[in-house]
Amino acid sequence: MPLYTQPKIPIARPTLALNGLRTHTYTRGFATLRRPTVTQIQSLHKSSTAASRIMSKNISGSSSTNGQESMVAFRFAPGWTEPHRSELSIPMPQPNEVVIKVLAGGLCHSDVGASGHEGAGEVIALGSNVAATHPDLKVGSYIAVFGPNACFEASCKACSTGKDNLCPNAVWIGLGRDGSWADYMALPASSCVPVPGTTQEISPAVVAVATDAVLTPYHALKTCSKVQPGQTVLCLGVGGLGLNAVAIAKNCLNAGTVIACDMRHSSLNQALEVGADLALTPEALEGYLKEHSISIDVVADFCGTQHTFDLSSRVVAPGGIVHIVGLMQPKLEITPLEMMAKDMTVKVSFWGTKQELVEVLQAVKDGKVKPHVEERPLVDCEKVIEEMKAGHLRSRVALIPSH
Repeated sequence: MPLYTQPKIPIARPTLALNGLRTHTYTRGFATLRRPTVTQIQSLHKSSTAASRIMSKNISGSSSTNGQESMVAFRFAPGWTEPHRSELSIPMPQPNEVVIKVLAGGLCHSDVGASGHEGAGEVIALGSNVAATHPDLKVGSYIAVFGPNACFEASCKACSTGKDNLCPNAVWIGLGRDGSWADYMALPASSCVPVPGTTQEISPAVVAVATDAVLTPYHALKTCSKVQPGQTVLCLGVGGLGLNAVAIAKNCLNAGTVIACDMRHSSLNQALEVGADLALTPEALEGYLKEHSISIDVVADFCGTQHTFDLSSRVVAPGGIVHIVGLMQPKLEITPLEMMAKDMTVKVSFWGTKQELVEVLQAVKDGKVKPHVEERPLVDCEKVIEEMKAGHLRSRVALIPSH
């Protein structure tokens, strides 16, 4: 028996379950971001509705209000707790922006209070500076939306050192500026990533969800936990992100053994299909690892509950890494002495970088990662969010505008 019991110390972590109105502060490494205030949101609405129509030959299926082209969008506004359908003018690009026809807007749990931070679309208009600053972007370009929307200024320490996902000047797309739950959207040219293929080769729905559901586990496993060829990786919780993590670990990072763990047998079967070597329930996990003398180098926890964190800490090998990706609980507790005795490392991470998104899209094109995604009409946005809140969705969802 231990000489004494080490007390558990609570660790507060940022939550992304946002309501779109209150001001919250989130700490990511050394960068502290503040959610937009009500005044900022009101300013956002004024700027977007002041836009006039653009390039009518590139716009199809939109209605006309008082002579202006209009579009459908789902967004939050002061006093709203749910997204509402709105009729808005199609935006004009500012000098450093483009306007895209949204082909798909992804939806995940952090969108409960946001307005679409995952997106894919076709460029239909360029701001006056874009041809010179981003010659790879042209009218007709097929692009993925880089949601962190960093400033990419040379004076920014985060952006200039390859940590643009942590940019302190960022105004996240869908959080602080209008997102992808619309027929059209304006965004900085610097937040556009050309897709390495056509819409037939890589569907817009897949591209949209890849900007988060693939990018986030890719950044966690490759950049932060630095998974090496031959290592053993355990993915706890193989839903949307966890399934992609299995494929990333096995097919992109060449992990030796990838173990999937989930309570749902259907998810375990899917994990085996995308590359897992073993698929176990939480009840069977510890006994199986002990019986077969399996040593876990990296645990990626895609649930983020006290139960899964404690399980991760027990099964990770001495000197191993527990990486928390899930956000199901806003606080977790640690027992320092137990962690010290294993010389283990606990990591967390945020989203991913623009360069990593380039790599992710190439991995998707190469067939190394095949995201599971369900397509639903944009007009069903409110209904889909209610289904997500109730836990009725079985996979990631992309909302498809009708234009």
